[in-house]
Amino acid sequence: MRGRLDAEDVKAALRVPAVLDWFGVEYRDRPEIRLAMCPACGGNQRRASFLVDRESGEWFHHGGAAADGRPCRGDIFALVAALAGLDARRDFPRVLELGATIAGLSPEAGSDELARRREEYRARRAAAERAAAEESAAAAARVTLLWSALATRHPHRGESYLASRGLDPAQLIACGAVRFRADGSPCVLLHDLDTCAPANIVTRQIDGEPKVLTLDIRRTLGKREAIGSHSTLGSLVGRVADLDTTGEGADVAILVEGVADTLAAILAFPGCVVVGANGWYRMADIAAAIAPRVAAARGWLLVGVHDDEEGIAGATRAIRAAAAAGLVIGESVAAIETAPHKDLADGWRAGWRWQWPDRLGTGTGGSS
Repeated sequence: MRGRLDAEDVKAALRVPAVLDWFGVEYRDRPEIRLAMCPACGGNQRRASFLVDRESGEWFHHGGAAADGRPCRGDIFALVAALAGLDARRDFPRVLELGATIAGLSPEAGSDELARRREEYRARRAAAERAAAEESAAAAARVTLLWSALATRHPHRGESYLASRGLDPAQLIACGAVRFRADGSPCVLLHDLDTCAPANIVTRQIDGEPKVLTLDIRRTLGKREAIGSHSTLGSLVGRVADLDTTGEGADVAILVEGVADTLAAILAFPGCVVVGANGWYRMADIAAAIAPRVAAARGWLLVGVHDDEEGIAGATRAIRAAAAAGLVIGESVAAIETAPHKDLADGWRAGWRWQWPDRLGTGTGGSS
């Protein structure tokens, strides 16, 4: 079989529903299929965070990492491998053979049949990509309007919640960093890393689960089904382009994780560009995007660390990504030390304050 069929032929014939049906996985057949369990790391969550694109077969587990440390993501072959308990790289011949079996391709499949399937696959992908791009553009255009509709003040519940976290609501409101949902939950804007345009709104719920909510493209567009999705990759509050490379503006970027730490960073690092990450697994992407501007500005990138396994992993990957993009560890990129506090927000509430060193390479830290 492997001598007659190549990977592109199998990929063109293989469909996500067929793969999930083959392995007995329960799902709802939609353009973006959500599953509760990740086959790569075994993560099982109430709020489905394992997403599979129905047309392409590309999948991603938000926040997931396999035993070998690799992110839980891949193409349809990686999906087949994960569900079959195989390694997509080491066992690829077996994965390819299994994929061909699931797709119903026989070793005797003729060139005309293969060409027809490849063309159908390309047409499906092209149509899906066009629809996704149109939906994403329409949804992104509504983000600014939705942001404008949020309350700029919520004196009782919303502002009281921020104050209880040690976050001065007056300062945050004055600089336009935060707005409020009707129930008082604070919201911040998420900006696209490339265009710097508003791409989503991230809400830190005061009550209920999940603690963090982002806009859903179906609700934003009022559609029951949608192919595209609101991006959750971007920078909270600050934008990559806010970092000045002319020598006259802000040349220090602060990269932290989550809404609370982002708001705390605004208070702790006045005059700096705060680019929050919507989850630890997004930190490396933001670091890679802003590091070249930090290098051009001859500035610093300071990275906040949550004192847990995921937080340490996110900060470590971010610092490595920044180094790969041209910064020097200990000189132009370093971690923000907040020990013994769990994170920047907790440290700020407890009285921790940042102390600027003469040179970044001479050490960083704060005092309580």
